This record gives sequence, structure tokens and C-alpha cells, in this order.
Amino acid sequence: MNNIDEIIKSNNSNSKSFDRDSWVKKKQEERTMAYKLMDATADTISKDDSLFKMYLDIQGSFDKYSVGNCLLITSQMPNATQIKDFEGWKEAGTFIKKNAKSITILEPGDQYTRADGTVSTSYNPKKVFDISQTNMKSKTRNVSMADKTKLTAILNECPVDVKVVDDISGTTRLAEWNKEDNVLYVRKNEDIHSTFVQLAQELSRAGLETTGNTELDDFKSSCIAYMVCKKHSVDVANYELKTIPNSMKNMTPSEVRNELSSMRSTMEDINGRISQHYEKMAKTQKNKDYER
Repeated sequence: MNNIDEIIKSNNSNSKSFDRDSWVKKKQEERTMAYKLMDATADTISKDDSLFKMYLDIQGSFDKYSVGNCLLITSQMPNATQIKDFEGWKEAGTFIKKNAKSITILEPGDQYTRADGTVSTSYNPKKVFDISQTNMKSKTRNVSMADKTKLTAILNECPVDVKVVDDISGTTRLAEWNKEDNVLYVRKNEDIHSTFVQLAQELSRAGLETTGNTELDDFKSSCIAYMVCKKHSVDVANYELKTIPNSMKNMTPSEVRNELSSMRSTMEDINGRISQHYEKMAKTQKNKDYER
């Protein structure tokens, strides 16, 4: 027997066969635990204003992530700012610190057909780590537009008519969406920062599918505006989030997740229009630079 034969024989004798059934069972248990953690977190945050704000900070930062995954991140690492799996961090040129505890999220897998004929997507557990768990230093992003540019961006492709007025129904409000005539009224010559905040609130209100519960709609609009402001570096130090209404506190975890999903969807629409305006600006500037 030559040396190669001996090496192969030795390795084969020490190897263990892959137990697919055990692997599938383990993944199913991890998936079940993830869904249970989602529901438990949804139930917990819906009854505590400070914990709910913690969730908003995560969903606002990870705006492309699903509600379920943001609930999972909130529960496991509420201070997370940037996450990747092991291979992702390796490709970024850094490694996970020793004994770092992973964060479990769910990623879309294969589609399958249910017994009733409907098509659904399976979700698989995925282990990720925050940048604070690596040897890489977190880089602060300082790409912030001027307030005037932000104000123009949030009104980009506005889904409702906008009218600039001297006064709004005798109130001190700087912006107000009137549902009856579907017009967004904006007071002229006001502080741009404050106007952006109130525009975010009113556009959130206009974008939501109203529940018929004014208190709940006001709360959701307040939360969406908070996330939009944070996303676009608008100071929220003095932002007053509304208190969680009793109607939400009494919801089931599934109902809470549905409300969070409608908030995320509205936030995504507003962020999309703002980003679209910035992309147009960048393209225009690039063309100008090319012409020079």
C-alpha cells in the first residue's frame, strides 16, 4: 500500500458520516425557537414604551430587514449597528472575536406548496454577528444632506397634493394632512428642521391604511416619523414619541407584528422617495462634472 492509500484509509476510519435527519431536526428546532422569540419580543415591546423605542431604533437602522428579523435583533443585541455572517465578515477582512455569541435571524429559503395548493417560502435560521463582535472598528457615516435638501427630498413624488399656506386652521402646526381633500398643507417661512419632522408625521399618516382607531393611527405615525428622521440624520433628541395605546397593549403578538409591518411598509415608501431624490441629485451632479 502506498502512502496515499494509507492517508485516505486513515482519514476515512476517523470520519463521521453526515446525519441529515439530525441536521434537519436541529434546524427545525432553531426555526421554532426563532418564531417563539419573535412573538415573545413583540408581546414585550408592545407593553413598554422604552423597549418599543429600542425596537424602532433597530428597525430604523435595519430598514431593509423584515419586522421579524428586527424583533430578533432587538431581543438578542439591541445595540447592533451592522451585521454579517461569518463568511461576510471574513470577506470584509476581519474575524469574529473569540466566544462571541451569534445572533439568530431567518433568511428566505426555497418555495414550497402547501396542502391547500398555495405557495409559500421556507425560512432558515442564520447565525450573524454585529460589527462590535469583530476586530473591525465601526465607521461613523457622516454623509448628511443639508436641511433644505432633506425637505425637498421628503416631498419628492409626494403621493398627495401639497399647498403652502400662511396658516393651518388657526393651529400652531407646521404641516397637516387633510384626509377629506387629500391635501398636505405646509406653513410657509418656518424652521426647516421642525417642518421636516412634522412632514414626516403627516406623510406617515397619509401613507398608512387607517385602522379607524385615531389613537393607534397617531401612535403609528409618530413611530414612522421617528424612524424616518433617524434614517436621514434629522435630530430626534427632543422628539416625543407618543405613548403605546391600550389597544396595542391588548393585541396578540401576531396582531402586533401586523401593525409593525404596516409601519415598516409606510416607512419604506417614504425612504424610497427620499433616496430617489438623492439619486437624481447625484446623477445630475455626475453629468455636470462630465460636461466640464
